[in-house]
Amino acid sequence: MVSSVTLETLFKGKQEAMKASLIQNPIEHPGENGNYTEEQWLNLFRDHLPKRYDVKKAFIIDCNNNLSEQLDIVIFDNYFSPFLFHCRDNVFIPAESVYAVFEVKPELNKQNFEYAMKKVSSARSLERTSASIFNAGIKTQGRTPHTILGGLLTTRNSWQKCLIKQNISNNNVGLLNIGCCAEDCCWKFHNGKYIWCNNKEHYLLSFFMELLNQLQQMGTVPAMDIPRYFNGFSE
Repeated sequence: MVSSVTLETLFKGKQEAMKASLIQNPIEHPGENGNYTEEQWLNLFRDHLPKRYDVKKAFIIDCNNNLSEQLDIVIFDNYFSPFLFHCRDNVFIPAESVYAVFEVKPELNKQNFEYAMKKVSSARSLERTSASIFNAGIKTQGRTPHTILGGLLTTRNSWQKCLIKQNISNNNVGLLNIGCCAEDCCWKFHNGKYIWCNNKEHYLLSFFMELLNQLQQMGTVPAMDIPRYFNGFSE
């Protein structure tokens, strides 16, 4: 009966489908296993994020030809980004277009947490321009770009007590804002410390809703200063 459907039952059904796709990995080879898990997280974002966002495994490039490390998941603008570069099997996204980056690992532990911080730092350290735009015939000055959201996505969790002790300043360039362990929990950075999701029953959806909330607060990416990307070209 349709009348018996509630938001809770819809959420539970969605979470079980999401969880099954992330945990039930049929591939045993470590390298291919990692690729499969990355693809499941990518599909999760592609299927459920609003269409204003796109998601890819990619490098990020800035107007000074600086590159980030390759990032497992990059959430970037799907409407206003003028460039998206492909070279062989690699994707390069301009820094201004990026909303969030995630590292994907099999387990939440100290080594993987610090590795993810390093990867996020490589994205946040890039220069991002912000050009003025015309809106309804009125020129609006460029705005300060938002801080790129950074996170870690894992299948298993072996580090809960240690994670809670990781108190990091808000201005740390490698700060991880949000994360999820597909088997049983999610977490976020709030008021100078990491906290766990209190809703154990809906943790995967809690993570996704928190991600949507933080993306929503960013608004739209700033307009690129396109000439800056061509100033260094040979005459």
